[in-house]
Amino acid sequence: MIIVIFLVIGVILSTTASFIFGIPWLMPIFGAAVPYPIFFLHVRRQQYKGAFWWMLVWGVLQSIAVIVATTTAPQTAAKNILRGPSYTTEMLHWIRTGEGSEGSLSLFLPEHLLYYGIFCILCVVTLSSVALIFATWMLNYMNFYVTELVRVSAKPWLAAILGWYPWSILRIIGFIATAVALAALGLNLVTRIRGEVPKSPFPKTYMLIGIGFVIADIVVKAVLAPIWQKLLLSALG
Repeated sequence: MIIVIFLVIGVILSTTASFIFGIPWLMPIFGAAVPYPIFFLHVRRQQYKGAFWWMLVWGVLQSIAVIVATTTAPQTAAKNILRGPSYTTEMLHWIRTGEGSEGSLSLFLPEHLLYYGIFCILCVVTLSSVALIFATWMLNYMNFYVTELVRVSAKPWLAAILGWYPWSILRIIGFIATAVALAALGLNLVTRIRGEVPKSPFPKTYMLIGIGFVIADIVVKAVLAPIWQKLLLSALG
């Protein structure tokens, strides 16, 4: 319960501070700073399940905070959420025309693999700290887009249901599981550099879960994106 209260207060304060300061690159840093101590402590204690689930809880809370903030102050959000407006424009164009990388495997696959590769490297090198900033940046602009989609839609209730793509949810789960596994790997590497023997084995189960969900993200997106585009077009009106 204490962790939940900490996360709720943390996401509110970090989002509010980001809007007040008005420096875009600070927003993902402030956002990631909230759950990282909890995440790192759990990984260090080999409590991988706790690290995984608390990060999922934070992801939901962070999404709610950004959506509420964007709804309340859309112009401020547009200035502070990096890639928010450009991603929204890209997605709305795809919904209206079917054109764009979202519905094309050959176009979105290279970007997905690049982002996942960058994320994995950052997880190992920075014990998932900078990787979490990277992921928070992506989470923020997705939530900005969902808020704007609901705002401009003729059927906002339907847009709210469809706005968060199922493949994006799979990707988030995959990234979190990967962060858990590779943060543990990073800690083991630090231990070896110090000339000591790591006390904890590499949590390969979480790495396999991470890779599995990232692959599922790609497959589900390739199959469902054309269908989702038509449903979103109906909501957009």
